[in-house]
Amino acid sequence: MMTKPGRNDPCHCGSGLKYKKCHMKEDQAAEKERSQVQHAANFIRRDLLSFARDERFAEAFALGLPLYWNDYYDASNAEQMSQPEALRFFDWFVFDNALEDGRRLIELYAEEKMEDLSSHQQEIAADWVNVGAGSLYKLTAYEGQMLTLRDYFTEEEFTVYEGGGRGNVELEDVIITRLVPVADRMELSTTAAYLPADEITDIKEKVEAAKEAFVAEHPDADHTEFMRKHSHLLVHHALQEAKNQGRPPVSRLDANRTDAKMQKIARGMARFKR
Repeated sequence: MMTKPGRNDPCHCGSGLKYKKCHMKEDQAAEKERSQVQHAANFIRRDLLSFARDERFAEAFALGLPLYWNDYYDASNAEQMSQPEALRFFDWFVFDNALEDGRRLIELYAEEKMEDLSSHQQEIAADWVNVGAGSLYKLTAYEGQMLTLRDYFTEEEFTVYEGGGRGNVELEDVIITRLVPVADRMELSTTAAYLPADEITDIKEKVEAAKEAFVAEHPDADHTEFMRKHSHLLVHHALQEAKNQGRPPVSRLDANRTDAKMQKIARGMARFKR
């Protein structure tokens, strides 16, 4: 990453002029614009969470929980999800899960809320309606906060910004996440889950078998359509691998969990109990 020169240093463009006499104002304007877009993206993340917790989606919420979590969570124990679990579930619920009429929550959000958003927020919301499904990405390289991720199924490669860097993820490990555009770069939509390389096992075979059956019924469907319908299979695989390794597959089964059992986000879900 290029280090910004001081006011009186030579400009990074090679003009020979001092930075303050050359690109400083342009760079400051670009920085301000990026900051505004980032704030807009963070607002949309929060607002989508609030939107998805509307009472009218209670039935879809109750149906989605056991589907996504392979029956480890349902409406009766949703408040026991950890905050990362709740965020990952809501990300799927907003972007991949189809409601009874076939539409997704992100589409409804854009239709209903667009007029109330700022121009930067509108841009983010419009872009996110068309983002891809949740998928599996292999970490192939990293430098600081920039990660190189390769889609495990399509082999497409992405350079992705992540404020926390790679965290605990090692090269060749894979993460379950969704990529979203923010200004001129890609980011993770929310907290990712990750699989160590030795727990990838047969996930590709599972997904390919599901895709073959899906395409037989929907011959015109593309990979994104398939993954929207089946991205929860990635979570099911991770849950099973955790169980195989002797780890609690979800937080509510972890006797040693350190977080509060009633997370702020999870408490908001309690209204959906039947």
